[in-house]
Amino acid sequence: MKISLNWFKDYVSFKITPAQLAHRLTMAGLEVEQITSTGKDTAFELEITPNRPDCLNYIGIAREVSAILNVSLKIPKSKKLKFSKVKCPISIADKTGCQRYFGVVIKDVKVGDSPQWLKDYLQVVGLRSINNIVDITNFVLMETGQPLHAFDYDKLIGGKILVRRANANECLVAIDEKVYELDPSMLVIADEKRPVAIAGVMGGKDAEVNSQTKSILLESAYFDPVLIRRAARKLGLSSDSSYRFERGVDFDSVGFWAQRAITLIQEFAGGTLYSASDIMTLHRKSLENKIKISIPAINKLLGSSVNLGRCKTILKKLGFSITLVVKNSLTIKVPSFRRDIKADVDIIEEIARIIGYDNLPMSLPNVKMTNMESPKNRIYRETLSNVLVSQGLKEIISFTLISKKLLQKSGLGSSAVVGVQNPLSVEQEIMRPCLLPSLLSITLSNVNKGQRDLKLFETGKIYLPSDEKEALGIIMMGRQRRDWRKSLKDEVDFYDIKGILERILEKLRIPNYTFESIQDAIFDPGGGVSLSVDGKAAGKFGKLSFNILNQWDIKKSSVYYAEVDLEWLYVKAVFFERFQPIPEYPAITRDISLAVKQEVSFAQIRKVAFDSGAKHLASVEFIEEYKGEKITPGYRGVVFSLIYQNAEKTLQDEEVNQSHENIRRNLVEKLAAIPR
Repeated sequence: MKISLNWFKDYVSFKITPAQLAHRLTMAGLEVEQITSTGKDTAFELEITPNRPDCLNYIGIAREVSAILNVSLKIPKSKKLKFSKVKCPISIADKTGCQRYFGVVIKDVKVGDSPQWLKDYLQVVGLRSINNIVDITNFVLMETGQPLHAFDYDKLIGGKILVRRANANECLVAIDEKVYELDPSMLVIADEKRPVAIAGVMGGKDAEVNSQTKSILLESAYFDPVLIRRAARKLGLSSDSSYRFERGVDFDSVGFWAQRAITLIQEFAGGTLYSASDIMTLHRKSLENKIKISIPAINKLLGSSVNLGRCKTILKKLGFSITLVVKNSLTIKVPSFRRDIKADVDIIEEIARIIGYDNLPMSLPNVKMTNMESPKNRIYRETLSNVLVSQGLKEIISFTLISKKLLQKSGLGSSAVVGVQNPLSVEQEIMRPCLLPSLLSITLSNVNKGQRDLKLFETGKIYLPSDEKEALGIIMMGRQRRDWRKSLKDEVDFYDIKGILERILEKLRIPNYTFESIQDAIFDPGGGVSLSVDGKAAGKFGKLSFNILNQWDIKKSSVYYAEVDLEWLYVKAVFFERFQPIPEYPAITRDISLAVKQEVSFAQIRKVAFDSGAKHLASVEFIEEYKGEKITPGYRGVVFSLIYQNAEKTLQDEEVNQSHENIRRNLVEKLAAIPR
């Protein structure tokens, strides 16, 4: 918004310098971006925020200065007009799009040059002079913020105005001499046969006022801001009028400011009022807003000591009405041009603005120190991350939005997904239902750049149609570590990724977990294992299917993947760690060597051992696996150690022998094992 200080002084008087005025305005929330001297005048460039359309005019800014400097505001007076009883032929078809339309026909006007003072004022704000009628509508627009438009009344077919939506394939030649294609989303001003203006945006060439015009129809209206904004954007057309309409003009002042323009037109172009109509489709009462505020509440929020009189003066200067005063409380009626004021905090902000933010006392807030505990899930997440990093893994962060194509490449094309209604691209059309596509994308990117030894993990959200949850994904491939001492480098395998999961469970102090072989499409046949915690599925891991790797064009035969439901792990994790003293008495270790069927897992062996009711059994540790000619076909040889210990005394061999023999017998009977 550009203002001329010479013109500005017509509405408010001030004795401070332009620089001081600029500072006071800026501190009140109306930032002065630039000060320009032009001969005997000075111009301000102000940045007006979208919530303050009332300041997109001279009177609005003058009202602010009146409150800031506590001086009088001079509102230009219009002469008392007598409108004839003849109604202007106006009808509104779209009562939502046009909530008020004031139209007046003025006959016998003399269109010509504007007086020099008017030309000078318009030139300062960047507007060129057209003729006295058009210049007056532009002048009143800048002065009051109310857009006006003058039609050549004799050029309106049928002498009527209809406010309606545009018809499909309808066109308009605007006053900028460009042809605009209209559609039903746009509001137009039309006569009996055609549109003569794009409502709130620009007038048409067919009804333009020129030197031959004898009668005009002056329009002042309130249009729906959303309709005007959409039309202006769709047409790529912006004007001073649309800029104000799309931010919202003052409903109550539509007719009042039109009378200001009529007064100037009759003064500088003559003319006789012939007919007038003021049609409203919205009741004024629906716009009324009253707010109650107390002085203690104001001072508490601002940390100030402003009194009742100062508050009343500021609010009255800003156009607010004080309807009731009870002790230190005010009931305030919000003016119609301040639609941004909704609650008591908005009133407090107005008082703070006018006092000046730089004039408010500075004080540190009274903050009561409290001991805030970190959420358990956050602590678990950090613990988990530390464990994984200590195992040589690197953390990644990927997008939660993926494409259906990536899901299909990952063997999960039939998974139920949550789609995005308005995706920015095909690559972001669904919310990921698991972490596998994200981790494979990162893996492929690294492989293509020559990185083939990868240990990656991610903790992040996955999204299912019924829920969203936090999950952990791990992917491993290539060599375990770089070691110059070994000519043959060890490759990561199934037991590496299993060991990492066991380390996580140990660190979260989750004892009751089991592993079980499963068949899953993403893993090689027989290469998948499920993780259960307290009998509930908590994740899965294994060697990824060759078909999936082939779909991703990852030329590596062994890639291992794990995905864990962290929500369930967090529920079962133990938050507080309790001290366990180291046993003072020695343990007794006994080994058992068996041949068991290929499908028998160590977890099954461990379970049978503990279910045997053996006293003092502390742990079962896997020692060795053997596959050779001496083993029965379909079997494998295993060796594991049973550790017995008592925290209160030293165990004797006799106390262990019976328990050990029971375990051996149960393993043979329940798992069909063969003693070795």
